[in-house]
Amino acid sequence: MDNYFQARGVQASMYENFRLPMYFKEVLEGIDEGARILDFGCGFGQTLCAIKTAAKENAGGGGGNINVPKSPYLCGIDINKHAIESVRQAGIECLYVENILDFIPQEKFDLIIATHTLEHLPKDSIIPTLVHFREHVLKENGRIFVAVPNAQSHTGCYWAYEDFTHNTLFTTGSLKYVLAMAGFSDTKIIDKDALANTKGLKKIIRKALLQLYYARTKLYNRITNSAFHAPSEISFSYEIKALGINKSKRSNNDNP
Repeated sequence: MDNYFQARGVQASMYENFRLPMYFKEVLEGIDEGARILDFGCGFGQTLCAIKTAAKENAGGGGGNINVPKSPYLCGIDINKHAIESVRQAGIECLYVENILDFIPQEKFDLIIATHTLEHLPKDSIIPTLVHFREHVLKENGRIFVAVPNAQSHTGCYWAYEDFTHNTLFTTGSLKYVLAMAGFSDTKIIDKDALANTKGLKKIIRKALLQLYYARTKLYNRITNSAFHAPSEISFSYEIKALGINKSKRSNNDNP
């Protein structure tokens, strides 16, 4: 896997100016000073670096729209040694973990971030991995943030095959399903229309066009006698983002 990013044409320099998306305001809400944050499959550490930068700005009185906890303990885990070295050079701890089920930290974390990693796992290991996070890595009442490509989006089929290492994509329903089956509670989809970073007139226009897109899709579903799963939220954005909380006391014997 050390040549993954090279083969994909991805370099650390692409993320030099990466800033936390506005939906992270909800991800980090209520997380206290000194919180322990783990990024599973952190890549070049762009999310961790953005949190570190935002925390410094907030501590220095720079303010910001996202309330990042002061002095967070940040840690990344990955299987790409080149990426791991890049994260370490940024002054952030990063660990090589080949089998996530072997990773049991001495002190659990307040937040686990898993952005665009679950789709790379074999399908039958996704729920066991989430169970492991809940039971061995995440504190009680800690939260997990997951972002995955959306199979229902306009480019869903493209993202299923653009990355050869993708094993599955998700819808809102299937993402909430795997989190629920892993024992996470109060799971919710956030920023389902990907409008958190959009403001003013642009946001109004995008919302209007999304409504037209939804209406057209609903019409063609009727024409073709197709349907969506009624209890699942409708989302057409490129990625689905979900938050889950570790409140459950389920044991391994309860897992499917």
